[in-house]
Amino acid sequence: MRTFARRQSPPPADIVTYRLNNRMTYVPTAESFDQAVTFARSAFESDLTGIDKSRISFSLNVLANGKQRSVDISCGAWSTIMSHLTRYEIVDVHVQPLRVSGPPPTYRSRRSTKKKQHLSSHQSSAGLGTLVETEE
Repeated sequence: MRTFARRQSPPPADIVTYRLNNRMTYVPTAESFDQAVTFARSAFESDLTGIDKSRISFSLNVLANGKQRSVDISCGAWSTIMSHLTRYEIVDVHVQPLRVSGPPPTYRSRRSTKKKQHLSSHQSSAGLGTLVETEE
């Protein structure tokens, strides 16, 4: 009788490597995206102090169609992705640019509120023109 050895998947990584600005640090595998941000802030305190958590993101480098590519990791996919990483795998940490938004644009109204005075073509009983104000 022939038996087949079942290939076992390696256990989920307990340690991964975070990389930011060419510095690398081993960190425990975060169970959630928010915990990953906390670990990144702790690992790269001088770089991430004062950075809003919404600006911190993560990515992996993968080989796709024979080309090395960076793939962002979304909040919703975090736990699934982490369960497939190998020990010491590199997770890149990014600081997204600050979105600067100015005041909303102002628009001119279709009608000018400037009032114009003109003489009406109707004559009053005294024979004088009537002064009428209209909006343009």
